Amino acid sequence: MASIVLSFVGQQDPVSDTTREEGSIVSLIHHLIAQRQAIKQVILLYTDGTKGTKERAELTQEWLAAEPFYLPKEAIALLPVGEALSQDPVDVRLAVQAARQGLERAIAQAAPTDTLELNASSGTPVMKSAWSVLQAAGYAPKSRVWQVRNPKEQQPHQARVFETNLQVLRQEFDLQVIRQQLKDYNYAGALTTLRAAGLASPPLEGLLAYGHGRLSLDFRRAQAAIAPLKDSIDPRWQTEIAALVQHDPVALLREAYFNAIVEIKNRKFSDGLVRVFQFQEKALNYFVTQQLQHRPPLPKTFEETRSFWPALESQHPDLYAWLQAYRGSAL
Repeated sequence: MASIVLSFVGQQDPVSDTTREEGSIVSLIHHLIAQRQAIKQVILLYTDGTKGTKERAELTQEWLAAEPFYLPKEAIALLPVGEALSQDPVDVRLAVQAARQGLERAIAQAAPTDTLELNASSGTPVMKSAWSVLQAAGYAPKSRVWQVRNPKEQQPHQARVFETNLQVLRQEFDLQVIRQQLKDYNYAGALTTLRAAGLASPPLEGLLAYGHGRLSLDFRRAQAAIAPLKDSIDPRWQTEIAALVQHDPVALLREAYFNAIVEIKNRKFSDGLVRVFQFQEKALNYFVTQQLQHRPPLPKTFEETRSFWPALESQHPDLYAWLQAYRGSAL
């Protein structure tokens, strides 16, 4: 596992001209090396122009390539931020755009085990905050935002370099979205949000895939989703899905009823009415079949009705007579 460091360059990098104290970039590199983090690459974003930080970026590159760091010079990339931000270094939108370009370059070169180290202590205030904005928005997966204290203001009990992580705040927002998706029975959406938020785990993914498969009437996929969880979930889940896979008529009726309830709760009234009619049709079919005990079997096509009524008359004369009288009164 290695680190890719990203930072804007400030007027205090690599060292302050007045205090001769190391700037935040050098301090962060010292801290990471002390934590036994291998530095894979350093990406330094600088402004151009007469008041820009290009010269500071070049000095920082030389500083990191020398003792005690000895980082390969080619591993220290210098990126200009563009004319717009150079002319207006307090525009937060431009700062975020520039930081995002640096992130995209880092992500393209990062291995799955690498960590993005974001320095939020160099540059103008909006440049410093850009890293936290991008992390909170989900653009910086597997990242850490670092703050470096001013040594003149640091208290004895305080660390010079410390981490601030807004991903926790982002996850709180994502959890609110997931809770609402679950209330809406949007299991596929909840699964997507869960994965994007980095909150996914095999049990949660299995349960959400089960819910989505069951609502989609893909019972075999739902059964497969919870198969690895059989020892950690209520056995009723396995029993219910097994009955649906086997096309148990009572289980299918119950499922049709609950699906209708879900559609109506989600205010999908047209779909809900369709589900209600399906339930009524299947329920009537089931109860009539139970009463007839499959003698004769209910017709499945219009042509089969020609033989059904004579068979019903011979096998269940009382029922046939009642139906004829009911039909006559209805007409």
